[in-house]
Amino acid sequence: MSNPNIRMHPKNFNVFMSGPPENLKLYTKNLLPGNKVYSENLIKFNDIEYREWNPYRSKIAALILEKPNTNFLSNDLKCLYLGASSGTTISHLSDIVKDGIIYGIEFAERSIRQLIQNTTNRNNIIPIFGDARYPENYANKIFTDIDLLYQDVSQPNQAQIAVANANYYLNDAGKLILAIKSQSIDSIVKSEEVYAQEKRILETSGYEIIESINIHKYAANHIVLIVSRSRSVRIGS
Repeated sequence: MSNPNIRMHPKNFNVFMSGPPENLKLYTKNLLPGNKVYSENLIKFNDIEYREWNPYRSKIAALILEKPNTNFLSNDLKCLYLGASSGTTISHLSDIVKDGIIYGIEFAERSIRQLIQNTTNRNNIIPIFGDARYPENYANKIFTDIDLLYQDVSQPNQAQIAVANANYYLNDAGKLILAIKSQSIDSIVKSEEVYAQEKRILETSGYEIIESINIHKYAANHIVLIVSRSRSVRIGS
């Protein structure tokens, strides 16, 4: 696509798109023009540089293309990102959340080095070397309330990790977005059974599943859940 007509996404804040509805491409405005994070395409349109957002490399991009009803992005978002890896998705969130902050938790030493290198000039990202299973261990590095908790970790206890972190950090009106990889939980049981099990853990822990989005076309054996605290928990009854 040599000269795409890039336009604002009709629903998702600071996300842009091009192409027909059946073949949309997503973009974010590059916070650091000329800078790439993962060999993504850089596109110039009306003197603004955009980074193409690859849904096969980013589950939030895949989620957006599957048209959830929930809006979860804003300019001043305070986000805790569990499983930030080397910086693919978190860098696009950095483009979007210009006046907010994103805490990126990563446990693998090689990935945290790459994350620091890839985000060193992105002042709204704070990389944190930490284990998402133990949310209290990085509490001294998180100094704001959290509006959005995003989790993408390949662990067998994904829902429990999400609940532990949401209980610790998520504000009452906040949202949890949980990418569930069934093969990391149980490679023998059918994916649908694994998803049902993880949903039950969330619900019995006081959370309400707002939407369940299948992203198999972009990431095999994955769904994304959009979750909030249940109403009774939010009002403290």
